[in-house]
Amino acid sequence: MDAVNNPAHSDAGALPPESHAGRRRPVIVWASAAFFCMCALLLGMTVWIVWSSREVRLREAKATTENMARTLATQAYMELEIADVMLENIVEQMRRAGGNAGTGERLQAHVEQLTRNIGEITGVFIFDRHGDWLAASSGAQADGNNADRDYFHYHKTHAQRGSHIGAPVRSKSSGQWILPVSRRVESADGAFAGVVLVTLGLASFERIYDSLNLGNAGTAFFALDDGRLIYRRPFQSEVIGMDISSGAILRAYREHGPVGTAMMTAKVDEVERLYSYRHLERFPVIVAAGLSKEDIFAEWQRLSTQIVLASLAAGAALLFLFRKVMRQIAVRDRIEASLRQATTQLQHANADLAARAAQDGLTGLANRRSFDETLAQELNRARRNGQLLSLIMLDVDFFKKFNDQYGHVAGDACLQAVAGAVARSVGRTEDLAARYGGEEFAVILPGTGTAGALDVAEAIRAAVVALQIPHAASAIDVVTVSLGAATLEPDLGRHADAKELIRQADALLYQSKNSGRNRVTIHTPAA
Repeated sequence: MDAVNNPAHSDAGALPPESHAGRRRPVIVWASAAFFCMCALLLGMTVWIVWSSREVRLREAKATTENMARTLATQAYMELEIADVMLENIVEQMRRAGGNAGTGERLQAHVEQLTRNIGEITGVFIFDRHGDWLAASSGAQADGNNADRDYFHYHKTHAQRGSHIGAPVRSKSSGQWILPVSRRVESADGAFAGVVLVTLGLASFERIYDSLNLGNAGTAFFALDDGRLIYRRPFQSEVIGMDISSGAILRAYREHGPVGTAMMTAKVDEVERLYSYRHLERFPVIVAAGLSKEDIFAEWQRLSTQIVLASLAAGAALLFLFRKVMRQIAVRDRIEASLRQATTQLQHANADLAARAAQDGLTGLANRRSFDETLAQELNRARRNGQLLSLIMLDVDFFKKFNDQYGHVAGDACLQAVAGAVARSVGRTEDLAARYGGEEFAVILPGTGTAGALDVAEAIRAAVVALQIPHAASAIDVVTVSLGAATLEPDLGRHADAKELIRQADALLYQSKNSGRNRVTIHTPAA
């Protein structure tokens, strides 16, 4: 039969259109999948970078406010301590001098001498039981009476002998804002005999507060325990003496203790700030410094906007390239076939490279594949040469609770830190530290017996504790690990395999966990 008249024979060398479409589909599918994966990766990286930079900025702001609060507390404590010591000295001088004729002149000379070289002290005054002036550091007698002051009423009705810090008042002698620090004076029979007063100028506090970089809407202040505001920056005379006892900082102090840092809204101006506060040890005073949330994240918002815009531009570029590739694939079948073949080969090469990679991507330690291969090799070597072989298995205690409380980003950082501690504790080149899976790690110790394995395991445990990574669910409030170490002796290891050695070490690991965690359990022989 003529070949021209035989359709079956004439079409044998050609592929049907369906075959070309079938060959194109895998390339389109792979290209689409790659495009969406790259978009997802780009989105994930953008979100991670933006969020991580926010956390870094927040940590930096927290350190800044804590340092400012510590500085303010030190300055306030020093000034109040000077006033307290001065008051105690004057009261002691009055007690020794008694009521002889020269007492007034000596007290006058004494208070003038005390305040001569102390710039923070604006004045020292001694009042009798009626509130009249007996002596003043200014050196001049003044007419008037201070019996109407709150501190005078306080000492008249309270037998407290220690220093009393009152609310700020305007000085009758200078008209300036002052902080009164006073003590009660008693006669020999214990009756009220007057008041000794040391005044601290609020201007001395203003100098140190002005030196702080509080941003556009930051603030710093100190107040009495009862909530009366002593000084606030930026300075507003109308808020001096204001009751802020119901404010967020005073509530935080009462509920959480003398030192703390938190994002809170101020009672005075209703601005949300990151505050750090500290309570003075010997005095009923609390200081605080805060940076506004807007100031803290202003630079972060600008950078984040730039990152997002750059990511959008990269996504648009990817989309442009994707559409161009799709057009080329649709127009040129021959290029499509070559590209599909090259893509397949590249995927196989990448898959083979990934399968052979020996390093764990997160921790930098050997991965599970490398661990399995190395353990099998070392087990064979131990059988041939009659050598010892030890295996340590360790696990991060309460890691799921750690992830639940602090987040997966912190969990990854924790695993990296623990991996670093493990790597630093393994000293020999022939030893292998690996990530076994999840939060579990393993260490292969060729030629090492029970004592050596115990030393390495204890070194790892101590190194992890020394990291001092906070962990609320842990018994000691930091991240810990539990370890199990099994040793294979040469005369008992002829029929042992890797699975059995792993099982032994893993069982010892869980024995450590069941015994209370943060410990090492070791057992020999393993066979």
